[in-house]
Amino acid sequence: MEQQSQDSLRTKDATIALAYKPIIRGYFAVAAAYYGIMTLTHFWLLEGSSLALLASVSSIAFIAALIAYHLVGRDIHIAQLEILTNTINLLVVANVLAALHVEFSQLKLVYFIMMAMIFAFASVSMRQAMISIGIALVGLFSQAIRYDAQSQIMHGFVGFAAAISAVAIAYFLRRAIGLAIADRQQADHARAYAETRLAEALELSEKMRLQSMSDSLTGLPNRRAYYDKLTEGKLEAAKSRTVWLILLDLDGFKAVNDNYGHLMGDELLKSVADRLRSHCTKDAHVSRIGGDEFSIIYFGDAHEISVENWCSSLLDRLAKTYLIEDRLIRISGSIGCCRISSEDPDSTLMQKADFALLHAKKSGKNRVVLFEGRHAEKAAEHFMIEKALRAADFDREIELVFQPQYHIDRQEVVCVETLARWNSPSIGKIGPEQFIRIAEETGLIANITLSVFKKAIAALDGFDDPVPLSVNLSANDLNSNRTIDDLIACLDESNVRPELIEFEITETAMMTDAGRATANLRRLSKRGHSIALDDFGTGFSNFSYLRTLPIDKLKVDRSFLENKADPMTERILHSLVGMARTLEVHCLLEGIESELDMLMAKRVGAQSVQGYLFGMPLSADEMRALRRNPPLLKQTG
Repeated sequence: MEQQSQDSLRTKDATIALAYKPIIRGYFAVAAAYYGIMTLTHFWLLEGSSLALLASVSSIAFIAALIAYHLVGRDIHIAQLEILTNTINLLVVANVLAALHVEFSQLKLVYFIMMAMIFAFASVSMRQAMISIGIALVGLFSQAIRYDAQSQIMHGFVGFAAAISAVAIAYFLRRAIGLAIADRQQADHARAYAETRLAEALELSEKMRLQSMSDSLTGLPNRRAYYDKLTEGKLEAAKSRTVWLILLDLDGFKAVNDNYGHLMGDELLKSVADRLRSHCTKDAHVSRIGGDEFSIIYFGDAHEISVENWCSSLLDRLAKTYLIEDRLIRISGSIGCCRISSEDPDSTLMQKADFALLHAKKSGKNRVVLFEGRHAEKAAEHFMIEKALRAADFDREIELVFQPQYHIDRQEVVCVETLARWNSPSIGKIGPEQFIRIAEETGLIANITLSVFKKAIAALDGFDDPVPLSVNLSANDLNSNRTIDDLIACLDESNVRPELIEFEITETAMMTDAGRATANLRRLSKRGHSIALDDFGTGFSNFSYLRTLPIDKLKVDRSFLENKADPMTERILHSLVGMARTLEVHCLLEGIESELDMLMAKRVGAQSVQGYLFGMPLSADEMRALRRNPPLLKQTG
């Protein structure tokens, strides 16, 4: 309690000192001006020892007052302020005493009375006031002793009256200033308290508003905020501005939740939200409106091509690898867009964007679809391909091309991937990216797989020195016991050596029914067939999961070579190759299209490579010629 009282007293003194600083600084300014003028006057009027004495003390007082004036402008303590003031006061007394020494006059004694009043006025504390007033009175009495006793008594009464008056001035001035300060502080405290409470109330209100408008997991605006922004978008559209409603749905998110748990899924959503924030500038308002669904109101006043490019750039950003809890995860997104019309109700706008999103997913995912007339054309094309697939004779219409896989150290082709090409007599050549997807959706993929498999076995007979062929299995194939039975039957009939047939699967193919897919893989592996995991690292890889699969080869996805200038690229590839080495499986790096890619493959320790650096997919004849004259990989490094 005593310590608090002392602290409070010190605080009060410091506050009063701060209030006195302008007064004291003014006192020093007047003193400097006065003694500066007096110094010049002394040089003008005096000479000899009188000049030397008076000019010296007045010039010292002038310089000291200037210095004190400058120092008071700084942040100094009350004790320092007292020392400065007393110093100037002593110099003032010294100047008067010097003047009396040169020429004594009883009238000049009144200077000491004036000094007592001035000192009282310029005293920052009562302690200083008593000292300064005492100095002035001592100066008075030191000169009054020159007179007789009666004069001394008279000067004593005058001095006493001056002391009482000066002390009263110092006390009441200090008290008045103190009361004014206290009132000001009380008012400041009251205002600060009111402002604090108001700020707290506003902050709480804003926090509650934001919470009601924000998604608790990602921190993005929620569905409620989205509808508010949609209303704003319709108002802007009514002003002839181009505003877009964009729906984004993550591809493969359910598999992450199913395989790694909801906590991993939540962390992934947070990372996705961060990328959305960085992409959506002031012209785009992003919200989370569902589990893995997001909406964007785009005010960029952009036409179709611009908004499609903007969305594609967003998908590219979202498709980059996520590193979450030491796991590499890759997902993609699909986007559906529609132009906002002020005349359409919210539900209609949502239906349009959702329709475009559905087509984006049906079109292979990881793409952007704008709601417009071309949807009808796409639907017609889809139906045309599906109709041709249902009527196709795959044994006649499917052709195989081959892409070699090179062993880096041995510099030879160690495996060949078989790829299907479809030349329909009714609609012409259709790329695998089109017909494979539709075949999977319609359940016709098993027929294509069997046709490709039979042709691959037949192709083995055409090679002088048989090389293992890799055949792709879709998710439908892997989860169909019947398809696996048919493949095994073909193998039994052909008597082909098991080591000459490799089965290639993707990570996503394992996700539909992991138990059945694993069981079918083990059936093939027990027969002696190599199992290759394609697109490794693009979504669901984790060490404990891979250990349960009969995997012999990991094919690292080509996407990891997209940003070779990033130092993290080589680190990630090192990690993936290291995982393969830990699992004691062969590691192949896909997408080798340049000498720089090849150099990267060697640096990270991949065992084999595959890609366009060695040529496009080849016909059987071209493949045979290539095997007779393989490229020297050392020339690419």
